[in-house]
Amino acid sequence: MLAQSVPYVASACVVMKKVLVYGVGNPYRCDDAVGIKAAEELAKKVQKPNIDIKWGSIDGVAILDEIVGYDRVIFVDSIKTEKGKPGDIYKIKPSSLQDTGSSFSSHGINFVSALAFGKKFNLKMPEQTEIYAVEIADNTSFSEECTEKVQASIPKLVEAIMEEIEAIGNNE
Repeated sequence: MLAQSVPYVASACVVMKKVLVYGVGNPYRCDDAVGIKAAEELAKKVQKPNIDIKWGSIDGVAILDEIVGYDRVIFVDSIKTEKGKPGDIYKIKPSSLQDTGSSFSSHGINFVSALAFGKKFNLKMPEQTEIYAVEIADNTSFSEECTEKVQASIPKLVEAIMEEIEAIGNNE
């Protein structure tokens, strides 16, 4: 019996980063829904196996349940500042946010404290976390629609996040 030789083929193993885009907000509080609406639009456009897109009303320690195990997380949320104009889009690094310690509120602990707890308890935290925030006008009225300027910012916000996602794929 003759031995057959099988050619050796080297395979390149590419490990894709596991990415989560999470739209945060309340879908019934006017502009507070902007993160959710942007995430819903992204879900229609992004079809990559390593990218999950989720949305909901989440805060405090519950954030950890969503982000543990991801390499990178992009949050999409609303923000209300003193000098911003409704519809302005910001990209924020969590390191630039002030940690107010483990203060508790009606929502539990704040975002920065939740991230610190995850690291303290040696959870597999994301290597990178970013926040895209849209300046809002109204987060108190009960409405499923955003105000005009905030609604008009959603396509620009989605485009910015799509570019970020494309850059992630090109850097692997």
